[in-house]
Amino acid sequence: MKKSLLVLALLGAFAGTAAAQSSVTMYGILDAGLNYQTAPNSTPSAGNEFSLASGISAPSRIGFKGSENFGSSLSVLFQLEAGIQLNNGQNTETGTLFNRASWIGLAGDFGTVMVGRQLTPMYNALYSIDPFELGMAGSAGNLMHLGGANLSGTTFIGGFNPNLENGGGSMEQNNSLRYVSHDFNGFSLEFNYGFGGVPGNTSDGAETGYTINFDKGPLHLLASYDAVNAPNFSNTFKTTLVGGSINWADYGLPVKTNIGFQTNKGSDVIGGSNVDSTDLLLGLRVPMGRHELLFSYIHLNSKLLTGYEADQFALGYTYAMTKRTIFYTSVGEMKNKNASDFTLGNASNEGYGVKAFDLGIRHSF
Repeated sequence: MKKSLLVLALLGAFAGTAAAQSSVTMYGILDAGLNYQTAPNSTPSAGNEFSLASGISAPSRIGFKGSENFGSSLSVLFQLEAGIQLNNGQNTETGTLFNRASWIGLAGDFGTVMVGRQLTPMYNALYSIDPFELGMAGSAGNLMHLGGANLSGTTFIGGFNPNLENGGGSMEQNNSLRYVSHDFNGFSLEFNYGFGGVPGNTSDGAETGYTINFDKGPLHLLASYDAVNAPNFSNTFKTTLVGGSINWADYGLPVKTNIGFQTNKGSDVIGGSNVDSTDLLLGLRVPMGRHELLFSYIHLNSKLLTGYEADQFALGYTYAMTKRTIFYTSVGEMKNKNASDFTLGNASNEGYGVKAFDLGIRHSF
């Protein structure tokens, strides 16, 4: 009897240790609100749009992530994340369950290596310097590329495409091998390679992206690159981004300033034509306790036509009711020039018109 009790005690202790070394967490973001937009430049007679929208400030989602520690600093990680639309309960991408993330990886002293469907380094870089974090009426994705491209059936989707969750790029890259380094004196590296999967040609449809970050005190600097080979080498999308932010609170001024400059070579920046372009982003965030003011200005210059440009202005406000629940509102205007026809989107929609107002709530769990 004593031996049996001892064995049971040892098994119980082992099970407790194993449980302590592994974990699985369910999480999510629920975001919905009212969205009003004026008619687009191309069809002013279409009238204005007033709707209940999902994922205005951040895409609504539900996900699972976990890890298991093997000891000696080595662990396995995974993440499954599905985008959802609160207004109708549907997935944000037809035919894909975990459309935002589905990957598994290993982490250790060498950094972290992951394989699966993942956000592009360009998306993460632009998110970090956009005052609106790619949401609300000020989303930088309305004019700037988020990187990546994927095959959808026989269609190659990249650049600005209305079939994407956010018009500025593919966001998530299929078949990707990703590496994220540890921090070395403020420097870190994020690298991604998306396999094209085309028989007989490993480069056809492949994506390469990387970001070099520097974080030291109030200063954040980055340089990011993304390139995609279209099928049959019909074109190569190349996007480069440099930028950063400074948190002036360390110097007694409660303001965070942001800047970014992006170049697109051969990119499908206007939905159908392969035209070079540049983007300039200027922004700031003013935190005041639970309140925060947001502002951004983005200028796009395309070589499609002389003077083919667009300017986006946006002002936003957030109030943190708690650490998990935020109320927000924003207004924005897109000034198109010389027949350009860009629209004001948000975190989950490519947009409809050239002036927008939104009011909503976001809860994280």
